[in-house]
Amino acid sequence: MATSEADRWFGDYPWQDASSTSWTVHAVLEDTEAALRKSAGRLRSSGQEDGARQVERFAAWARFDLEEPLVARQLYLAVARLRPIRQPGLLAGQVLEKVMSLARADRGNVQLVDPQSGALTIIAQYGFDEKFLDHFAVVADRGSACGRAAWRNAQLVITDVVADRGFEPHREIAASSGFRAVQSTPLADREGRLIGVVSTHYARPYALSARAMRIIKRYADLAGQVLAASSSAAPPDGTSTGSSARPAAPAVTGAQRSSSTGSPTATWPGSTAEP
Repeated sequence: MATSEADRWFGDYPWQDASSTSWTVHAVLEDTEAALRKSAGRLRSSGQEDGARQVERFAAWARFDLEEPLVARQLYLAVARLRPIRQPGLLAGQVLEKVMSLARADRGNVQLVDPQSGALTIIAQYGFDEKFLDHFAVVADRGSACGRAAWRNAQLVITDVVADRGFEPHREIAASSGFRAVQSTPLADREGRLIGVVSTHYARPYALSARAMRIIKRYADLAGQVLAASSSAAPPDGTSTGSSARPAAPAVTGAQRSSSTGSPTATWPGSTAEP
């Protein structure tokens, strides 16, 4: 029941009007959110933690749309424009460009979970050279920002990689690549299963606002569903470098690289993403 309620309200097309959420929709969404949270409570009390977290995720979507109606409308429209794109690499490039805009970043990358090894491999990037791409071609550790975000299935920000003890194995490449801060946001399918991570990088120590992180997460939740459908329908077509108007390092797929971070295989938790 809870899932059907969520399906009713979280379609591809924005239901908001041009300026705000109507009183009728506002009331219905509030009721829907309350029903979803009540359902989550029942699931949790019966020991169904994964189910409870999934329903809480739907409730969080309702709360976001209530509190950020104009932003939600823009995100729905942005994701609707992704659906005609069939090639995963091109699709990931468009997702990266949008996240970089939301995060006010000038470089970043998208990694997808390799279905065989379980590691993260770069499918789209902007702003990095071959040395960076070699170092992070295959990520299977929990020291990097993307690895931690994947392991926790939750957003992660390292405000200063020099001060972060866990990032120590990657400080040299960070210095040579010219970044001091990084944020990573999981990409998940509708059920909350991890399919990848989108990361943005900053030249100086930096912390995004809570609102910016929340908006990025909502977009990643929507875009992750499109990427999941695309990835299941077609094999990766190589790494995208984002907009064709932007110069970038040569395209490269993780499979073409021999170096990696962490073990050659990784198993990220398959639990539902955090609400």
